[in-house]
Amino acid sequence: MTMQDITNYLDNKIAKNSNEIVVTFYEARVKMNLSEEETDNLLANCKTRLENFGYQVFFTGARFVYDNCTRTVQDNELMIAIKEK
Repeated sequence: MTMQDITNYLDNKIAKNSNEIVVTFYEARVKMNLSEEETDNLLANCKTRLENFGYQVFFTGARFVYDNCTRTVQDNELMIAIKEK
């Protein structure tokens, strides 16, 4: 997956919901047919780009507070990014 592919993927996600970006296992491994190594590369690049855009990034199992509610990144979710207010 090229950097342009990652940029397009994130731009589409941001266009749908700019406050919360969710990358699921199904999207990465099944729909995009990425290997484990390619998935790790996708997540690392997404993390860097989203942090540069002012998002807090959380990975599977992490707990965070969003809209006064404690949430946990579920097992089927690889990453959740929340726009900092």
